Amino acid sequence: MLDNINNFGIKKWLITLISILFITDILIILDIPFLREFMAFVTFITVPGILILHVLKLNKIEFIKKIVLVIGLSVAFLIFMGLLLNSLYPVILKPLSLTPVLILSNVILIILAFTSYLRNRNDFNLNDFLNLNINLNGKLASPLIFPALFPFMAVFGTSLMNLTQNNFILIAMLLLIPAYIIAITILKDKIPGATYPFAIWTISLSLLIMNGLTSFHLIGRDVHYEYYSFQLALQSFHWDINTYLNPYNACLSITILPTVLQSLSNLSAEYIFKIFSLIGSFIPLVVYVVSKKYLRNKYAFFAGLLFSFQLFFVYLLGAVRQEVAILFFFLAIMVLFAADMSKNTKKILFVIFMSSVIVSHYTTAYISFVLVLPILLMPFFKGLVVDKKLKFTNFDVIVLLFLFILVWYILFAKVQASAGSQVIQSTIAGTSLDRGDYVLGVLGIVLKSVPNAISVIVHDLIFVTIGVGLLTILRNYKKFTEKIDPEYIVAIFVSIILLVLFLVLPYISVAYDAVRLFFQLLIFLAPVFIIGAMKIAKIIKRPKWDILIILVLLLSLFSCATYLQYHFCGEPYSPDYDANGLVRNEGYIYNQEVVGATWLKDHYMDNYTTYSEGRGLIVFLTAYGNDSTSMNLNNSIFSWNKTVNSGYIYLGYLNVNKNEVLPVYTNLNVQNMSNYSNLFLRKSKIYDNGGSQIWL
Repeated sequence: MLDNINNFGIKKWLITLISILFITDILIILDIPFLREFMAFVTFITVPGILILHVLKLNKIEFIKKIVLVIGLSVAFLIFMGLLLNSLYPVILKPLSLTPVLILSNVILIILAFTSYLRNRNDFNLNDFLNLNINLNGKLASPLIFPALFPFMAVFGTSLMNLTQNNFILIAMLLLIPAYIIAITILKDKIPGATYPFAIWTISLSLLIMNGLTSFHLIGRDVHYEYYSFQLALQSFHWDINTYLNPYNACLSITILPTVLQSLSNLSAEYIFKIFSLIGSFIPLVVYVVSKKYLRNKYAFFAGLLFSFQLFFVYLLGAVRQEVAILFFFLAIMVLFAADMSKNTKKILFVIFMSSVIVSHYTTAYISFVLVLPILLMPFFKGLVVDKKLKFTNFDVIVLLFLFILVWYILFAKVQASAGSQVIQSTIAGTSLDRGDYVLGVLGIVLKSVPNAISVIVHDLIFVTIGVGLLTILRNYKKFTEKIDPEYIVAIFVSIILLVLFLVLPYISVAYDAVRLFFQLLIFLAPVFIIGAMKIAKIIKRPKWDILIILVLLLSLFSCATYLQYHFCGEPYSPDYDANGLVRNEGYIYNQEVVGATWLKDHYMDNYTTYSEGRGLIVFLTAYGNDSTSMNLNNSIFSWNKTVNSGYIYLGYLNVNKNEVLPVYTNLNVQNMSNYSNLFLRKSKIYDNGGSQIWL
């Protein structure tokens, strides 16, 4: 069989890929249920990336690196192909609809396939491309196979929780994951090396599925405004920033990308966003690949888990635009420090991924440039100071990216540039003295309960460990520059400076949550955490305890990210597996709420205002997207607590069935409905479906 693979030349391989593409086209055109959805997503999220790798002759790089590059390049292909089509409006009235998307994507992919053939016809070997080497000689296969169970448990567990509020499977999964990590740590010498990346991927996917499939609708905060922007593009199959002058609507990751995917797959609009869990699950693998360059395999495994066990990662589908941007940024860093690529190839990939960051999420792009600019300028300053020569090594990349930024922000995303400028001006002026809740919490200033105190302690220990790692690198700088690229070390210090700025400049931590910043910086700080844990073990004169220290910290962090410490302290909190959890009350959308919102839309009388509690607006955005703009919505009536003479009052599941109110959407201070009885004086209930009510 191996000989057959070796004889499978580039021509046969490309014919296979194009055949898969054509079969997918047929399934799409005939609209065959399930097969269309499955094949459209799988084909267009892999085939473009594979062909681009062939064009760049990256056939022999490490398999895991190849996988994440394929995903990233395919997503970038869909975004920029969609942007190209979108620019043909009004020549094509619906440029993002199925016919133009299918035709252009096929034409480009066939051109890429032909170019791949010309580039690889003399030196291609399929066995080299599919170089997944799993050595099972004398190794245990079961630890490699076992984590495949976790995603299935996540799917069935969330379904059971949604339908019956039974959390048994989800709790079992959340207990099995730490047990499995401990087991493969103990069996480190008896497991194949492929166990580590596969475990990272399946665990990460399971955590994203657990939250993403919670509720049959979207769950989170930002995601509803992202979904609204998507609905605007989807309605006309054309993205137009002028339809909604908001920074969200200028993010192609939540406008053009999901619209193209929906056109191809015909998945329901909300499930397009949920399926982003598959894309997000590959991000920790990029952390693993980057860390593995500087750490041994098992330590890189722990570095990947540090990223997966962040609270923001578990709830990443609540901010899809940042999920996509983080994937691109991490890939840009991965290729920047890759040792198995030529300089020109690295530059091409770096420009592709950084350009993709720019169009995906504005704030991630700003921080990305603060981090990469010192790295790109290092050869110049080194030549200036050490060699006394001017070296313009990376200036071509810098110029290209700055030109792209100018074009993007001048022609397409002025609203994003204005938002960024406002943050900078407010920061300089110091217009706010408040700090974000996350910053205050981690500092121990806001301690609300015992589980919250546990979370603060765990996060502080993580930061202390990173601090120890940073000091270790500083004290042994020359030694570490022999193992770690000097540019990477510079990026580590820039990351620390950014974190400090979030404490020194209060407005930044309000405008952009520090948890998101730390999340992005982990591509540099995850290995520092491992170095810190190893140093702590040496300080206490127990160098072999480094793994134990890492495990205790990581599994404690896992408990905090999944709210297990709240659950076992008897305080329901999780939105995923606690039916009465505080966070679930905030974000979970029930079908009755959407039905009630849709009924109101159909019976809405012009010039009437629709009032709701803080979270009520998200139901309208989820129910019917851009139509909600015509309804004159107001979600402040409960925070005002003032009687209004006319207008609708919309009550959701929490109000109707639990007699509770969240006056402010972003605040979990639950109030009793009886405190707001004055709002319903001289009003009558005109609609009630058991999960939502409408008063007039």
